[in-house]
Amino acid sequence: MVKASVLVILASALAAGCSSGGDATGNTPEKSPTSAPAAENIAAKALPKKITNDPDIRGNIVQTACAAVPGGWGAKGTATNPGAKPITYKIVVYFTTTKATTLDYAQTLVKVPAGKTVDWSATKHFEAKQQLLCPMPGISVVA
Repeated sequence: MVKASVLVILASALAAGCSSGGDATGNTPEKSPTSAPAAENIAAKALPKKITNDPDIRGNIVQTACAAVPGGWGAKGTATNPGAKPITYKIVVYFTTTKATTLDYAQTLVKVPAGKTVDWSATKHFEAKQQLLCPMPGISVVA
C-alpha cells in the first residue's frame, strides 16, 4: 500500500512539472488570444423582417445578371406580365457570399404593362471584395 501511495505522489509531481510555459516560480505567463483571420464582408446589414413572396408569379421574373457595379453590387433581369391589366412587381434581391452569408439587399418596383416584358435592376452601394450571389427571396405583386 505504501508503494502505491508513493507512485501516486510521484505521478502527481511529474504531471505538475510537465505543464507548458511558466517560470521558476510556477507562474504561467498569460498568452494573448490569437484572432482568427478576418473574413471579408462579414458585417452584414439588417435585413427586412418580413418579405412577401408569391411562388405562383416567380416564373414571370427572370434574373439575367448578378455582378459588381460601380460602388456596389447589382442584379438585373426581365419581368413579364401575361395578364390583361398593368401590374407592379416588387422584387427583393439579397447579396450573399458564396457561403450564404447575406451582406446586404436591394429591392425594386417594376411596372409592367399588360402583355409586355420590361427590364428591371436592383443595386446597392456597399463594399464587396469577393464574388457574391443574388438570390431573390421575395417576388410579389404590389396592389
